[in-house]
Amino acid sequence: MAASRNYRLASIWLVNFEPAMGTEIRKTRPAMIISGTLFNQRRKVTVLPITSSAPDNRLLPVVVPIEPNPTNGLTTDSFIVCIDLMTFDKQRLVKQLGILSTDKIRQVKSILSESNRTVGASPRATPGVATRVDHLLGKFR
Repeated sequence: MAASRNYRLASIWLVNFEPAMGTEIRKTRPAMIISGTLFNQRRKVTVLPITSSAPDNRLLPVVVPIEPNPTNGLTTDSFIVCIDLMTFDKQRLVKQLGILSTDKIRQVKSILSESNRTVGASPRATPGVATRVDHLLGKFR
């Protein structure tokens, strides 16, 4: 586990996604912590993977482009993949790279909220799904 205790919402970390199964995200790559800072006091965090591979057209509605800068710690043009939420033990976190800008986290929130509505999920129809997105992103309301 990384030495830092700064597991904040919107922080960007290098994460070891191995071992992966099937079509899961693989290798060590950047990811953004999407779980709330209070939630992250546990041994687990929820992340969204970041890739430098340009998404194909069908994924464009669910990715957020990020340009590298000293604040986010990325070194190449990248994309947050907003459909691959994964919850991991903090032992998978290798090193903190930086933090995402407020405008980018709002774009992520918008995509997650829209995805939640699109699949017809509601707190009544699918217990916990809408509530989870609201809880994870509550700070940015």
